[in-house]
Amino acid sequence: MDEIAYKKTIDLIEHNRSIAEFADFGDGVNPEWIAAAEKNIGTPLPESYKWWLTNYSGGEIGGEEIFSVYAETPDDIVGGDIVYMYKLAGKDGLDSNLIPLCHSDIDGVFVFQTENGIKGNEYPVLSLATGDKYADNFLEFVEKRIKLFT
Repeated sequence: MDEIAYKKTIDLIEHNRSIAEFADFGDGVNPEWIAAAEKNIGTPLPESYKWWLTNYSGGEIGGEEIFSVYAETPDDIVGGDIVYMYKLAGKDGLDSNLIPLCHSDIDGVFVFQTENGIKGNEYPVLSLATGDKYADNFLEFVEKRIKLFT
């Protein structure tokens, strides 16, 4: 991702704070926690998602939680944490190449698809409800979800 894409996302979030309920910009997740999450999942997380974590920490779009990183150690992981949701989904039979990102009451579960490896430091976001690609990357996912609720 380039700085223009990040700036566009910041502007979109800031102009839609009633929909995008995230922490204040710059009040994000500790980078060590993100590294620990990647180790626990066993694959790198996309750069745009890590940017969002380090700058916004977590939150909801239209009342739908985007999974975050809530702890550094696996024993401390709780619901809403991407590692916790990944492990829970694996126990429920979800393919290990899919990392749950968000559960929507409207559209079902969205996941990062890691099957073909990380391309340009990004993964596409799939809708499990349709089986189709929903977004090319995390920032496009955020944009589409915000626009859905505006």
